[in-house]
Amino acid sequence: MPDLSFTRLLCAGLVCWAASLPASAGDVAWTANRTSTGLHALRTDVVVSYAPTAADPRPGPGARVTRVHAARRYAGDARVATRLCWRSADGPCVELRGTQLDTHAFDGLAPEGPFLLVHRALNWVNTPPPLFIPGSVTVWFSSGGPR
Repeated sequence: MPDLSFTRLLCAGLVCWAASLPASAGDVAWTANRTSTGLHALRTDVVVSYAPTAADPRPGPGARVTRVHAARRYAGDARVATRLCWRSADGPCVELRGTQLDTHAFDGLAPEGPFLLVHRALNWVNTPPPLFIPGSVTVWFSSGGPR
């Protein structure tokens, strides 16, 4: 009789490995890490821009977003709402529920962005201002043609 626990463990490992692969074959990605300026007031947006650097893969003509990952963290108990936006704080945007987000909401858009993390303190709880929020954005995109 086969060992089902080993088979389950193997399947779980394969699922995790497949989830770590690029959005589709031939995709490349850029990642940017930045920290916000201090959040000093409740219900006031603090916008942080993320874009590829000269060291990142350059999207060629016709390159399009295939997936985006965003994450943020901060110390303390403050309640902070964060949304990920493309090119403007007015949108299109997607709310982060928790500390990170994987989304296809921006699929088909230009991968150069910029992408924005827009933070808004809702309640300080026991955390005094200012609050600084480190964040990261990874954008997978189809390579397009050479540039």
